[in-house]
Amino acid sequence: MRILTVLILSTFALVGCGGSDGGSGNNSTSHNGSSVSNGGSSERPTTEGGGQTTGGSSGSGSTGTGTGTGSNTGGTDQAGAGESNQSLADEMLAAVNAARAQGQTCGSTWMPAVGPLTWDATLEQTAFLHSSDMANYDYFSHTGLDGSSPSQRVTEQGYNWKTVGENIAAGQKTVSAVMQGWLKSEGHCRNIMNGSFTQMGAASDTNSGSTYGIYWTQVFASPK
Repeated sequence: MRILTVLILSTFALVGCGGSDGGSGNNSTSHNGSSVSNGGSSERPTTEGGGQTTGGSSGSGSTGTGTGTGSNTGGTDQAGAGESNQSLADEMLAAVNAARAQGQTCGSTWMPAVGPLTWDATLEQTAFLHSSDMANYDYFSHTGLDGSSPSQRVTEQGYNWKTVGENIAAGQKTVSAVMQGWLKSEGHCRNIMNGSFTQMGAASDTNSGSTYGIYWTQVFASPK
């Protein structure tokens, strides 16, 4: 909470996040495609969306072996492993591709339908490591505690990218709830609907002792 308090800005907009988590949204402020929480709890989820990064990277390869969606590390609560990881991955990919197939209004801009994404294990591992870091160290930011950016984290996992984007959220209990929140927020929605992305990975991690309880990360990219 003390980290989130530092991020209070002067302009406020409501980001609604319904679903089975029971939350009705929290005060947040938007800038550069990102919404930064300035309060709330695990019952009042929040989201933050990062703009995509374009350019090159020093990583190599576009696949990996990491799987971790819904897993736990350290003192976090077990949220599922094995088959449940695959189930959550399948549900998230299906939800994203369904949104892309229909087209979406992101903020005040209509984003036409774009092609489906494929799942990438390296991007999933990248997402899990960031979700786990936020859950274990109780913070909410695109910037890791080591100062890393989304594109740097993707590169560190060995993915050779030409575009990268990241969405994060906290407090939502289900894929449906977190997707609903992201699609209602312009920056996140634009990442989901970005036709330059061809692959994605996503993960959540939980820690009952943290501010929001559960932390979500989506990573989008296209390989070189």
